[in-house]
Amino acid sequence: MIDKIMDGLFISDAASVISQRGKRRMKELNVHRVLTVSAMPIKETDRLPGIDYKFVFMMDMTTQDILGNGLLEECLRFINTSLRDGNNVLVHCEVGISRSVTVVAAYVMRQFQWSVDKAIMFVQKARPIACPNLSFLQQLSIFEQMGYKADARALAQSSLYRNYCADTGNIPTPASQDSGHATLSPASSRPTSRMDSDTALTSSRRGSLPSTEDPQPSTKMHTLDDPEKIAEFSFRCRRCRNDLFYDMHIMYHTKGGLNFDSDLRDSTRRRGSTQERCGFEYLITPMKWMDLAEYQGKIHCPKCGEKLGQYIWGGRMCMGDNECPSFANIKQCGAFGKTTAS
Repeated sequence: MIDKIMDGLFISDAASVISQRGKRRMKELNVHRVLTVSAMPIKETDRLPGIDYKFVFMMDMTTQDILGNGLLEECLRFINTSLRDGNNVLVHCEVGISRSVTVVAAYVMRQFQWSVDKAIMFVQKARPIACPNLSFLQQLSIFEQMGYKADARALAQSSLYRNYCADTGNIPTPASQDSGHATLSPASSRPTSRMDSDTALTSSRRGSLPSTEDPQPSTKMHTLDDPEKIAEFSFRCRRCRNDLFYDMHIMYHTKGGLNFDSDLRDSTRRRGSTQERCGFEYLITPMKWMDLAEYQGKIHCPKCGEKLGQYIWGGRMCMGDNECPSFANIKQCGAFGKTTAS
């Protein structure tokens, strides 16, 4: 469903942008520009002629830094330019609840100098299902306290932003740094993979991690200049021993949902008991070495080509929760063997 937030500004889910009914509604509303804040852009075959489509990679994750790398500023600039030029603009994510709402809330915050609460309530009046995740609300609060700015200077001077990065394991990345965060292509950034029971992975405790062949995640927020400071285990391909990812990239899947935590040694306090955790698979953050250009497919070791598992962007149900939009689901069965480094 497409909802009007204010004159010229609309929010919707992805289905309303690609379905025939949604396209007819877009024409009725005279929408000329579409901003996609999601893990996948709108396919060329699903686009309407005469409409300017913009894609900004954004995950609905508590570790997603929307302030750094000019991510939020890029979205706000697109909206502001559209409305200034008299073009109606539609902002959408997967279901129109969190990411798109966060971006639109930031726009009205800056436009009217509103607080986070007032902006969210304003959006909810038009779209009752609007509900950004807690991390996005925290970052909107930081955005407010920085004077409704998220440029390089504001971020560099903000202790609140630095504290947020420290709490979430992100690296402070002002907009002036060339990290490529906001312009990742789907082929280099999509995650949702499940490893088969014959997965050729292993893990080992690391005293140091090689700097030249470190597995790199797809977003800057998980890229660490010195991973040995927080990574205790590396996970390798059992066939060729190539490092694939670190423990800090794991999102543990429990019955209550997903939980990102790089500290394996504090499992009871921060991730719940082993009985609550899914014993079938791990979830990991997107990695650059994954070839995830299609909606679903197989994942192979980038070095030896060994089949590691499968991924699907639409997610699937497990333990009563829908694993969506995009996480790498890695089977634990026979996949990992931890050894202490000598």
